[in-house]
Amino acid sequence: MVRKWKIALLLTLVVAMLSGCFGEKPVLEELGKDGKGKIKVVYYSEEGFYSEYGNSFNVKYPDIEFEVIDQQEMYRELQNNEDADYREETRKFLDKHKPDVLMVDLSTMEKMAQEGKLYNLDAVIAQEQFDLDGFMPGLIDMIRAKGGGSLYGLAPNFFTSVIYYNAGLFREHNIEPPRNKMTWQELIDLSSRFSGIGSGENQIYGYYERYGTVDQLLNKIAQASSLRLFDAKGEKLVFNTDGWKQAMKLASDAIRNKSIYTQPMDEGNERVFMGDDDLFFKGKAAMIIDGPWMVSQFKNRMMWDKEAKEIDWGMVTAPVDPANPDESSYSSLNEVFAIAADSPNKRAAWEFVKFVNGTEMAKAASRSSRGYLPTRNQFMKEIEGKSTEPFYLLRPKADYESMWGGANVKMPREFYEDFTKILAKEMKAVVDNKKSVEEAAAAIQAEGEAALQKGREAEKARKAAQKGAEGDSGKAAEDNKTEDSGSAEATTSEGN
Repeated sequence: MVRKWKIALLLTLVVAMLSGCFGEKPVLEELGKDGKGKIKVVYYSEEGFYSEYGNSFNVKYPDIEFEVIDQQEMYRELQNNEDADYREETRKFLDKHKPDVLMVDLSTMEKMAQEGKLYNLDAVIAQEQFDLDGFMPGLIDMIRAKGGGSLYGLAPNFFTSVIYYNAGLFREHNIEPPRNKMTWQELIDLSSRFSGIGSGENQIYGYYERYGTVDQLLNKIAQASSLRLFDAKGEKLVFNTDGWKQAMKLASDAIRNKSIYTQPMDEGNERVFMGDDDLFFKGKAAMIIDGPWMVSQFKNRMMWDKEAKEIDWGMVTAPVDPANPDESSYSSLNEVFAIAADSPNKRAAWEFVKFVNGTEMAKAASRSSRGYLPTRNQFMKEIEGKSTEPFYLLRPKADYESMWGGANVKMPREFYEDFTKILAKEMKAVVDNKKSVEEAAAAIQAEGEAALQKGREAEKARKAAQKGAEGDSGKAAEDNKTEDSGSAEATTSEGN
Protein backbone atom coordinates (compact mmCIF):
# COMPACT_ATOMS: atom_id res chain seq x y z
CA MET A 1 0.00 0.00 0.00
CA VAL A 2 2.82 2.37 0.96
CA ARG A 3 4.67 1.42 -2.24
CA LYS A 4 1.60 2.26 -4.36
CA TRP A 5 1.25 5.61 -2.58
CA LYS A 6 4.92 6.44 -3.28
CA ILE A 7 4.50 5.52 -6.95
CA ALA A 8 1.40 7.73 -7.22
CA LEU A 9 3.27 10.64 -5.63
CA LEU A 10 6.23 10.13 -7.98
CA LEU A 11 3.93 10.15 -11.02
CA THR A 12 2.28 13.35 -9.78
CA LEU A 13 5.69 15.02 -9.44
CA VAL A 14 6.71 13.89 -12.93
CA VAL A 15 3.50 15.29 -14.43
CA ALA A 16 4.05 18.56 -12.59
CA MET A 17 7.61 18.80 -13.89
CA LEU A 18 6.54 18.04 -17.44
CA SER A 19 3.84 20.70 -17.20
CA GLY A 20 6.49 23.18 -16.11
CA CYS A 21 8.83 22.20 -18.94
CA PHE A 22 6.36 22.20 -21.79
CA GLY A 23 3.93 24.82 -20.45
CA GLU A 24 0.36 24.30 -19.41
CA LYS A 25 -2.10 24.33 -22.26
CA PRO A 26 -4.03 27.62 -22.10
CA VAL A 27 -7.72 27.39 -21.21
CA LEU A 28 -8.40 30.01 -23.89
CA GLU A 29 -6.32 30.36 -27.04
CA GLU A 30 -4.15 33.47 -26.97
CA LEU A 31 -4.83 36.46 -29.18
CA GLY A 32 -3.09 36.37 -32.53
CA LYS A 33 0.41 37.82 -32.85
CA ASP A 34 -1.06 41.03 -34.17
CA GLY A 35 -3.25 41.31 -31.06
CA LYS A 36 -6.35 41.79 -33.15
CA GLY A 37 -9.83 40.76 -32.14
CA LYS A 38 -13.45 41.79 -32.23
CA ILE A 39 -15.99 41.89 -29.44
CA LYS A 40 -19.73 42.34 -29.63
CA VAL A 41 -20.85 43.90 -26.34
CA VAL A 42 -24.19 45.02 -24.90
CA TYR A 43 -24.39 48.38 -23.12
CA TYR A 44 -26.84 51.19 -22.35
CA SER A 45 -25.56 53.22 -25.30
CA GLU A 46 -22.56 53.26 -27.62
CA GLU A 47 -21.43 56.69 -26.42
CA GLY A 48 -21.75 55.66 -22.77
CA PHE A 49 -19.81 52.46 -23.38
CA TYR A 50 -16.79 54.18 -24.91
CA SER A 51 -16.84 56.87 -22.24
CA GLU A 52 -16.94 54.36 -19.38
CA TYR A 53 -14.85 51.49 -20.69
CA GLY A 54 -14.14 51.31 -24.44
CA ASN A 55 -11.72 54.23 -24.79
CA SER A 56 -9.61 53.13 -21.80
CA PHE A 57 -9.49 49.54 -23.04
CA ASN A 58 -8.45 50.58 -26.56
CA VAL A 59 -5.45 52.47 -25.19
CA LYS A 60 -4.08 49.11 -24.04
CA TYR A 61 -5.58 47.02 -26.85
CA PRO A 62 -5.78 49.36 -29.88
CA ASP A 63 -6.39 46.52 -32.35
CA ILE A 64 -9.43 45.04 -30.67
CA GLU A 65 -12.61 46.39 -32.20
CA PHE A 66 -16.02 46.73 -30.57
CA GLU A 67 -19.49 46.31 -31.92
CA VAL A 68 -21.73 47.94 -29.31
CA ILE A 69 -25.31 46.70 -29.14
CA ASP A 70 -27.37 49.62 -27.84
CA GLN A 71 -29.91 48.54 -25.21
CA GLN A 72 -32.13 51.47 -26.17
CA GLU A 73 -33.61 49.20 -28.84
CA MET A 74 -34.89 46.89 -26.11
CA TYR A 75 -36.16 49.76 -23.97
CA ARG A 76 -38.11 51.17 -26.92
CA GLU A 77 -39.76 47.79 -27.41
CA LEU A 78 -40.76 47.77 -23.74
CA GLN A 79 -42.21 51.28 -24.05
CA ASN A 80 -44.14 50.45 -27.22
CA ASN A 81 -45.55 47.22 -25.84
CA GLU A 82 -47.10 47.64 -22.40
CA ASP A 83 -47.65 43.87 -22.19
CA ALA A 84 -43.95 43.11 -22.62
CA ASP A 85 -42.12 41.44 -19.74
CA TYR A 86 -38.70 42.95 -18.92
CA ARG A 87 -36.94 39.65 -18.31
CA GLU A 88 -38.45 38.02 -21.39
CA GLU A 89 -37.56 41.00 -23.59
CA THR A 90 -34.00 40.95 -22.23
CA ARG A 91 -33.65 37.29 -23.19
CA LYS A 92 -35.10 37.88 -26.67
CA PHE A 93 -32.78 40.84 -27.16
CA LEU A 94 -29.70 38.82 -26.19
CA ASP A 95 -30.75 35.81 -28.29
CA LYS A 96 -31.25 38.08 -31.28
CA HIS A 97 -27.90 39.89 -31.14
CA LYS A 98 -25.74 37.10 -29.64
CA PRO A 99 -23.15 39.36 -27.93
CA ASP A 100 -19.78 38.07 -26.77
CA VAL A 101 -19.89 40.16 -23.58
CA LEU A 102 -23.13 40.67 -21.71
CA MET A 103 -23.80 43.35 -19.14
CA VAL A 104 -26.60 42.03 -16.91
CA ASP A 105 -27.89 42.32 -13.38
CA LEU A 106 -27.25 39.58 -10.85
CA SER A 107 -30.69 38.02 -11.20
CA THR A 108 -30.38 37.74 -15.00
CA MET A 109 -26.87 36.29 -14.64
CA GLU A 110 -28.26 33.66 -12.28
CA LYS A 111 -31.00 32.63 -14.70
CA MET A 112 -28.69 32.52 -17.73
CA ALA A 113 -26.10 30.48 -15.82
CA GLN A 114 -28.81 27.97 -14.90
CA GLU A 115 -29.66 27.69 -18.60
CA GLY A 116 -26.02 27.07 -19.60
CA LYS A 117 -25.77 30.32 -21.58
CA LEU A 118 -22.74 31.76 -19.80
CA TYR A 119 -19.05 30.85 -19.83
CA ASN A 120 -17.62 29.64 -16.51
CA LEU A 121 -14.70 31.92 -15.65
CA ASP A 122 -13.16 29.79 -12.90
CA ALA A 123 -10.63 27.92 -15.06
CA VAL A 124 -9.18 30.95 -16.85
CA ILE A 125 -9.09 32.96 -13.60
CA ALA A 126 -7.14 30.16 -11.90
CA GLN A 127 -4.73 29.67 -14.80
CA GLU A 128 -3.97 33.38 -15.18
CA GLN A 129 -3.99 33.95 -11.41
CA PHE A 130 -6.32 36.89 -11.82
CA ASP A 131 -6.53 38.70 -8.49
CA LEU A 132 -9.84 38.09 -6.75
CA ASP A 133 -8.53 39.00 -3.29
CA GLY A 134 -8.50 42.70 -4.15
CA PHE A 135 -12.29 42.84 -4.35
CA MET A 136 -14.25 43.99 -1.33
CA PRO A 137 -15.06 41.21 1.17
CA GLY A 138 -18.14 39.22 0.23
CA LEU A 139 -18.37 40.45 -3.36
CA ILE A 140 -17.08 37.28 -5.04
CA ASP A 141 -19.13 35.14 -2.63
CA MET A 142 -22.24 37.07 -3.66
CA ILE A 143 -21.63 36.39 -7.37
CA ARG A 144 -20.72 32.74 -6.79
CA ALA A 145 -23.90 32.19 -4.78
CA LYS A 146 -25.93 33.17 -7.84
CA GLY A 147 -23.82 30.92 -10.08
CA GLY A 148 -24.35 27.77 -8.04
CA GLY A 149 -20.82 28.02 -6.62
CA SER A 150 -19.14 28.94 -9.93
CA LEU A 151 -18.10 32.37 -11.18
CA TYR A 152 -19.99 33.38 -14.33
CA GLY A 153 -19.34 37.10 -14.18
CA LEU A 154 -17.42 39.91 -12.51
CA ALA A 155 -18.65 43.33 -11.39
CA PRO A 156 -16.44 46.45 -11.40
CA ASN A 157 -18.97 48.59 -9.51
CA PHE A 158 -21.62 48.20 -6.84
CA PHE A 159 -24.30 50.28 -5.18
CA THR A 160 -25.04 50.51 -1.50
CA SER A 161 -26.99 52.73 0.89
CA VAL A 162 -25.70 54.35 4.07
CA ILE A 163 -27.08 56.59 6.81
CA TYR A 164 -26.10 60.22 6.26
CA TYR A 165 -26.41 62.48 9.27
CA ASN A 166 -26.19 66.15 10.19
CA ALA A 167 -23.41 66.19 12.81
CA GLY A 168 -24.21 69.81 13.72
CA LEU A 169 -27.76 68.94 14.80
CA PHE A 170 -26.51 66.12 17.03
CA ARG A 171 -23.98 68.42 18.69
CA GLU A 172 -26.49 71.23 19.13
CA HIS A 173 -28.93 69.00 20.98
CA ASN A 174 -26.34 66.95 22.89
CA ILE A 175 -27.36 63.69 21.25
CA GLU A 176 -24.83 60.99 20.38
CA PRO A 177 -24.48 60.61 16.60
CA PRO A 178 -25.33 57.32 14.85
CA ARG A 179 -22.75 54.54 14.66
CA ASN A 180 -21.94 51.71 12.29
CA LYS A 181 -23.95 48.47 12.45
CA MET A 182 -27.05 49.86 14.13
CA THR A 183 -30.27 47.86 13.82
CA TRP A 184 -33.52 49.48 12.71
CA GLN A 185 -34.72 49.43 16.30
CA GLU A 186 -31.59 51.29 17.41
CA LEU A 187 -31.98 53.81 14.58
CA ILE A 188 -35.60 54.46 15.57
CA ASP A 189 -34.66 54.81 19.24
CA LEU A 190 -31.97 57.34 18.31
CA SER A 191 -34.35 59.20 16.03
CA SER A 192 -36.97 59.42 18.79
CA ARG A 193 -34.63 61.60 20.84
CA PHE A 194 -35.41 64.45 18.45
CA SER A 195 -39.16 64.17 19.09
CA GLY A 196 -40.53 67.38 20.57
CA ILE A 197 -37.60 69.55 19.43
CA GLY A 198 -39.16 72.59 17.76
CA SER A 199 -42.69 72.87 16.41
CA GLY A 200 -44.55 73.82 13.26
CA GLU A 201 -42.19 74.93 10.52
CA ASN A 202 -39.28 74.75 12.97
CA GLN A 203 -39.90 71.09 13.89
CA ILE A 204 -36.70 69.02 13.93
CA TYR A 205 -37.03 65.38 12.90
CA GLY A 206 -34.69 62.50 13.64
CA TYR A 207 -34.82 60.02 10.77
CA TYR A 208 -36.50 61.33 7.62
CA GLU A 209 -37.83 59.08 4.85
CA ARG A 210 -37.25 61.67 2.12
CA TYR A 211 -39.42 60.39 -0.71
CA GLY A 212 -41.26 57.52 0.91
CA THR A 213 -44.53 56.83 2.65
CA VAL A 214 -45.20 54.33 5.45
CA ASP A 215 -45.30 51.31 3.13
CA GLN A 216 -41.93 52.23 1.64
CA LEU A 217 -40.48 52.58 5.13
CA LEU A 218 -41.81 49.08 5.82
CA ASN A 219 -40.06 47.80 2.69
CA LYS A 220 -36.74 49.27 3.84
CA ILE A 221 -37.08 47.72 7.28
CA ALA A 222 -38.00 44.38 5.70
CA GLN A 223 -34.98 44.62 3.38
CA ALA A 224 -32.55 44.59 6.31
CA SER A 225 -33.93 41.21 7.43
CA SER A 226 -34.23 39.85 3.87
CA LEU A 227 -37.97 39.31 4.23
CA ARG A 228 -39.60 38.01 1.04
CA LEU A 229 -43.10 38.00 -0.35
CA PHE A 230 -42.92 34.59 -2.04
CA ASP A 231 -42.01 31.07 -1.02
CA ALA A 232 -38.78 29.40 -2.20
CA LYS A 233 -40.41 28.22 -5.45
CA GLY A 234 -41.69 31.71 -6.20
CA GLU A 235 -45.30 30.54 -6.38
CA LYS A 236 -47.15 31.41 -3.16
CA LEU A 237 -47.50 34.72 -1.33
CA VAL A 238 -46.18 34.49 2.25
CA PHE A 239 -46.90 37.78 4.02
CA ASN A 240 -48.83 36.80 7.13
CA THR A 241 -45.69 35.77 9.05
CA ASP A 242 -44.03 36.77 12.31
CA GLY A 243 -41.20 38.51 10.44
CA TRP A 244 -43.50 40.74 8.40
CA LYS A 245 -45.70 41.51 11.40
CA GLN A 246 -42.69 42.55 13.47
CA ALA A 247 -41.57 44.87 10.65
CA MET A 248 -45.09 46.31 10.37
CA LYS A 249 -45.20 47.04 14.10
CA LEU A 250 -41.76 48.65 14.06
CA ALA A 251 -42.65 50.95 11.15
CA SER A 252 -46.16 51.92 12.30
CA ASP A 253 -45.12 52.56 15.93
CA ALA A 254 -42.22 54.75 14.80
CA ILE A 255 -44.47 56.94 12.66
CA ARG A 256 -47.29 57.11 15.18
CA ASN A 257 -44.84 58.10 17.93
CA LYS A 258 -43.24 60.69 15.61
CA SER A 259 -39.88 58.94 15.89
CA ILE A 260 -39.73 58.85 12.09
CA TYR A 261 -41.17 61.28 9.57
CA THR A 262 -42.50 59.98 6.25
CA GLN A 263 -44.47 61.62 3.48
CA PRO A 264 -48.19 61.71 4.41
CA MET A 265 -50.91 60.00 2.32
CA ASP A 266 -54.40 61.18 1.41
CA GLU A 267 -57.62 59.19 1.76
CA GLY A 268 -56.90 57.46 -1.53
CA ASN A 269 -53.57 56.29 -0.11
CA GLU A 270 -51.63 58.47 -2.53
CA ARG A 271 -48.61 60.45 -1.40
CA VAL A 272 -49.40 64.07 -0.49
CA PHE A 273 -46.72 66.42 -1.78
CA MET A 274 -45.97 68.82 1.08
CA GLY A 275 -43.13 70.73 -0.54
CA ASP A 276 -40.74 69.51 2.16
CA ASP A 277 -38.67 66.97 0.24
CA ASP A 278 -35.53 68.81 1.28
CA LEU A 279 -35.93 68.88 5.07
CA PHE A 280 -32.48 67.35 5.46
CA PHE A 281 -30.81 70.09 3.43
CA LYS A 282 -32.84 72.73 5.24
CA GLY A 283 -31.31 71.56 8.50
CA LYS A 284 -34.62 70.23 9.85
CA ALA A 285 -33.87 66.49 9.75
CA ALA A 286 -30.95 64.71 11.37
CA MET A 287 -30.68 61.48 9.35
CA ILE A 288 -31.57 60.02 5.95
CA ILE A 289 -30.69 56.81 4.10
CA ASP A 290 -29.39 57.17 0.56
CA GLY A 291 -26.72 56.08 -1.92
CA PRO A 292 -23.21 57.31 -2.86
CA TRP A 293 -24.58 59.98 -5.21
CA MET A 294 -25.59 62.01 -2.14
CA VAL A 295 -21.95 62.92 -1.51
CA SER A 296 -21.96 65.27 -4.51
CA GLN A 297 -25.14 66.88 -3.16
CA PHE A 298 -23.33 68.09 -0.04
CA LYS A 299 -20.88 69.86 -2.29
CA ASN A 300 -23.18 71.22 -5.00
CA ARG A 301 -26.65 71.63 -3.48
CA MET A 302 -26.25 75.24 -2.42
CA MET A 303 -25.36 76.27 -5.98
CA TRP A 304 -28.99 75.87 -7.04
CA ASP A 305 -31.05 75.50 -3.85
CA LYS A 306 -31.28 78.84 -2.01
CA GLU A 307 -32.88 77.24 1.06
CA ALA A 308 -30.18 74.60 1.46
CA LYS A 309 -27.76 75.02 4.33
CA GLU A 310 -24.14 73.98 4.51
CA ILE A 311 -24.06 70.73 6.46
CA ASP A 312 -21.32 69.26 8.58
CA TRP A 313 -22.17 65.73 7.55
CA GLY A 314 -21.08 62.24 8.40
CA MET A 315 -22.10 58.74 7.38
CA VAL A 316 -22.39 55.28 8.93
CA THR A 317 -23.55 51.92 7.61
CA ALA A 318 -27.19 51.28 6.77
CA PRO A 319 -29.17 49.34 9.41
CA VAL A 320 -28.26 45.67 9.82
CA ASP A 321 -30.09 42.50 10.71
CA PRO A 322 -29.17 41.75 14.37
CA ALA A 323 -28.84 38.08 13.38
CA ASN A 324 -26.18 39.01 10.75
CA PRO A 325 -24.58 42.28 11.89
CA ASP A 326 -21.62 42.05 9.49
CA GLU A 327 -23.74 41.77 6.33
CA SER A 328 -25.75 44.25 4.31
CA SER A 329 -28.93 43.70 2.34
CA TYR A 330 -28.61 47.17 0.81
CA SER A 331 -25.73 46.33 -1.55
CA SER A 332 -26.55 45.45 -5.15
CA LEU A 333 -24.82 44.71 -8.46
CA ASN A 334 -26.45 46.16 -11.57
CA GLU A 335 -23.52 45.72 -13.97
CA VAL A 336 -22.17 42.17 -14.01
CA PHE A 337 -19.99 41.49 -17.04
CA ALA A 338 -20.29 37.93 -18.34
CA ILE A 339 -19.20 36.04 -21.48
CA ALA A 340 -21.61 34.08 -23.66
CA ALA A 341 -21.03 30.33 -23.56
CA ASP A 342 -21.23 30.12 -27.36
CA SER A 343 -19.07 33.18 -28.06
CA PRO A 344 -16.49 32.54 -30.83
CA ASN A 345 -14.35 35.37 -29.40
CA LYS A 346 -13.88 34.22 -25.81
CA ARG A 347 -10.22 35.26 -25.55
CA ALA A 348 -10.84 38.86 -26.65
CA ALA A 349 -14.00 38.93 -24.51
CA TRP A 350 -12.04 37.72 -21.46
CA GLU A 351 -9.33 40.35 -22.01
CA PHE A 352 -12.09 42.98 -21.86
CA VAL A 353 -13.84 41.54 -18.79
CA LYS A 354 -10.46 41.17 -17.08
CA PHE A 355 -9.49 44.77 -17.86
CA VAL A 356 -12.81 46.27 -16.78
CA ASN A 357 -12.55 44.43 -13.45
CA GLY A 358 -8.83 45.07 -12.97
CA THR A 359 -6.86 47.50 -10.85
CA GLU A 360 -6.37 50.14 -13.57
CA MET A 361 -10.08 50.78 -13.94
CA ALA A 362 -10.60 50.63 -10.16
CA LYS A 363 -7.96 53.34 -9.67
CA ALA A 364 -9.63 55.53 -12.29
CA ALA A 365 -13.07 55.01 -10.71
CA SER A 366 -11.73 55.94 -7.26
CA ARG A 367 -10.85 59.43 -8.50
CA SER A 368 -14.41 60.36 -9.41
CA SER A 369 -17.55 60.78 -7.31
CA ARG A 370 -20.36 58.86 -8.99
CA GLY A 371 -23.59 57.13 -8.07
CA TYR A 372 -21.79 53.82 -7.65
CA LEU A 373 -18.54 52.60 -6.10
CA PRO A 374 -15.60 50.48 -7.33
CA THR A 375 -15.76 46.91 -6.02
CA ARG A 376 -11.99 46.91 -5.54
CA ASN A 377 -11.82 48.76 -2.26
CA GLN A 378 -8.07 49.37 -1.83
CA PHE A 379 -8.01 52.65 -3.78
CA MET A 380 -10.97 54.76 -2.61
CA LYS A 381 -10.16 55.46 1.05
CA GLU A 382 -11.73 58.92 1.21
CA ILE A 383 -14.38 60.85 -0.64
CA GLU A 384 -14.78 64.60 -0.11
CA GLY A 385 -12.52 64.24 2.91
CA LYS A 386 -14.68 61.57 4.57
CA SER A 387 -13.66 57.97 5.18
CA THR A 388 -15.35 55.51 2.83
CA GLU A 389 -15.41 52.82 5.53
CA PRO A 390 -19.25 52.82 5.84
CA PHE A 391 -19.53 51.92 2.14
CA TYR A 392 -17.22 48.91 2.47
CA LEU A 393 -17.48 47.79 6.11
CA LEU A 394 -20.34 45.31 5.60
CA ARG A 395 -20.18 42.24 3.38
CA PRO A 396 -22.92 42.10 0.73
CA LYS A 397 -25.37 39.39 1.75
CA ALA A 398 -24.47 36.46 -0.51
CA ASP A 399 -27.95 34.93 -0.73
CA TYR A 400 -29.86 38.20 -0.76
CA GLU A 401 -32.94 38.55 -2.94
CA SER A 402 -35.32 41.46 -3.18
CA MET A 403 -38.60 41.16 -1.28
CA TRP A 404 -40.18 40.76 -4.72
CA GLY A 405 -38.09 37.66 -5.39
CA GLY A 406 -35.16 36.59 -7.53
CA ALA A 407 -34.65 34.78 -10.81
CA ASN A 408 -37.18 32.03 -10.05
CA VAL A 409 -40.14 34.29 -9.24
CA LYS A 410 -42.50 34.87 -12.15
CA MET A 411 -44.59 37.76 -10.94
CA PRO A 412 -47.37 39.19 -13.15
CA ARG A 413 -46.72 42.84 -13.89
CA GLU A 414 -50.18 43.84 -12.61
CA PHE A 415 -49.41 42.36 -9.20
CA TYR A 416 -46.71 44.89 -8.31
CA GLU A 417 -48.99 47.91 -8.66
CA ASP A 418 -51.98 46.23 -7.02
CA PHE A 419 -50.00 44.87 -4.08
CA THR A 420 -48.28 48.22 -3.46
CA LYS A 421 -51.71 49.87 -3.10
CA ILE A 422 -52.90 47.12 -0.75
CA LEU A 423 -49.79 47.51 1.40
CA ALA A 424 -50.16 51.30 1.58
CA LYS A 425 -53.85 51.09 2.49
CA GLU A 426 -53.38 48.56 5.28
CA MET A 427 -50.29 50.21 6.76
CA LYS A 428 -52.08 53.56 6.88
CA ALA A 429 -54.96 51.84 8.73
CA VAL A 430 -52.49 50.53 11.33
CA VAL A 431 -50.82 53.93 11.79
CA ASP A 432 -54.27 55.56 12.20
CA ASN A 433 -55.21 52.93 14.84
CA LYS A 434 -58.08 51.65 12.68
CA LYS A 435 -56.61 48.15 12.47
CA SER A 436 -54.24 46.02 14.50
CA VAL A 437 -51.06 44.63 12.94
CA GLU A 438 -52.63 41.14 13.05
CA GLU A 439 -55.75 42.31 11.19
CA ALA A 440 -53.78 44.25 8.59
CA ALA A 441 -51.34 41.38 7.94
CA ALA A 442 -54.25 38.97 7.40
CA ALA A 443 -55.90 41.44 5.02
CA ILE A 444 -52.68 41.96 3.06
CA GLN A 445 -52.28 38.19 2.73
CA ALA A 446 -55.87 37.64 1.54
CA GLU A 447 -56.06 40.63 -0.81
CA GLY A 448 -52.53 39.95 -2.05
CA GLU A 449 -53.44 36.35 -2.97
CA ALA A 450 -56.47 37.64 -4.88
CA ALA A 451 -54.32 40.21 -6.71
CA LEU A 452 -51.77 37.54 -7.58
CA GLN A 453 -54.45 35.23 -8.98
CA LYS A 454 -56.01 38.10 -10.93
CA GLY A 455 -52.60 39.04 -12.36
CA ARG A 456 -51.86 35.47 -13.40
CA GLU A 457 -55.20 35.15 -15.16
CA ALA A 458 -54.59 38.43 -16.99
CA GLU A 459 -51.12 37.26 -17.99
CA LYS A 460 -52.51 33.94 -19.23
CA ALA A 461 -55.11 35.76 -21.32
CA ARG A 462 -52.45 38.05 -22.80
CA LYS A 463 -50.26 35.13 -23.81
CA ALA A 464 -53.22 33.33 -25.38
CA ALA A 465 -54.15 36.46 -27.34
CA GLN A 466 -50.53 36.93 -28.41
CA LYS A 467 -50.29 33.31 -29.51
CA GLY A 468 -53.52 33.68 -31.45
CA ALA A 469 -52.26 36.85 -33.12
CA GLU A 470 -49.01 35.12 -34.07
CA GLY A 471 -51.00 32.18 -35.42
CA ASP A 472 -53.20 34.47 -37.52
CA SER A 473 -50.13 36.29 -38.78
CA GLY A 474 -48.46 33.01 -39.71
CA LYS A 475 -51.63 31.76 -41.44
CA ALA A 476 -51.95 35.01 -43.40
CA ALA A 477 -48.32 34.72 -44.51
CA GLU A 478 -48.90 31.12 -45.60
CA ASP A 479 -52.06 32.13 -47.49
CA ASN A 480 -50.15 34.90 -49.25
CA LYS A 481 -47.39 32.44 -50.12
CA THR A 482 -49.94 29.99 -51.55
CA GLU A 483 -51.67 32.79 -53.43
CA ASP A 484 -48.37 34.03 -54.86
CA SER A 485 -47.45 30.47 -55.84
CA GLY A 486 -50.81 30.04 -57.57
CA SER A 487 -50.39 33.30 -59.44
CA ALA A 488 -46.91 32.29 -60.54
CA GLU A 489 -48.21 28.92 -61.83
CA ALA A 490 -51.04 30.66 -63.69
CA THR A 491 -48.61 33.07 -65.31
CA THR A 492 -46.35 30.19 -66.35
CA SER A 493 -49.32 28.31 -67.80
CA GLU A 494 -50.44 31.34 -69.78
CA GLY A 495 -46.90 31.83 -71.04
CA ASN A 496 -46.78 28.27 -72.28
